[in-house]
Amino acid sequence: MTDFTGRWKLLGAVSHDPDVAYESEDEIRMDAVIGGTRLDLELLLRKWLAGETFDAEPPLEPAAGLTLDIGDDDTFTESGTAEVEWFCEEGVLEAKALPFDGRIVTTPAGSHLLLHDPVTEPASAAGYRYGDVRLRLDDGDTQIADTVVRAGDRLRRTVSVVTDEMYLSRVRYEYGRA
Repeated sequence: MTDFTGRWKLLGAVSHDPDVAYESEDEIRMDAVIGGTRLDLELLLRKWLAGETFDAEPPLEPAAGLTLDIGDDDTFTESGTAEVEWFCEEGVLEAKALPFDGRIVTTPAGSHLLLHDPVTEPASAAGYRYGDVRLRLDDGDTQIADTVVRAGDRLRRTVSVVTDEMYLSRVRYEYGRA
């Protein structure tokens, strides 16, 4: 049994596409400036998928209708529907939740929600360069990390997305015990 075991109901959600400026002094290295911080683009992508924030997080908007059940064996099942932005199993951004099932894998980088049958490019370079972060999806164009942490009596789920190795999106969900 883990801290995640049990039934959780969605309480709120928020989407965030940060402003990122890209700069290059030569054709080899690309830097990104986000939230006043300048980083090598590759480092930014690693940190983003690991769930790091670089500016103030926007406040949650109330949301309801989705249930997340997590078993003792760290498998999970989602049910219901909610009018929240959602990256589906194929990595497409949808206007409402499309529940899926999977398992939670915990590494030194955190606890990651994965599909039972992951969508990954064979021998993807991205799969190796993100270290302990386990990606829910890596189809060659889009990488999605779906992480959960306990925040007091709440469960915080952060879906961090990188598209075309350059564009960042994030959706944060908060759940309470059902």
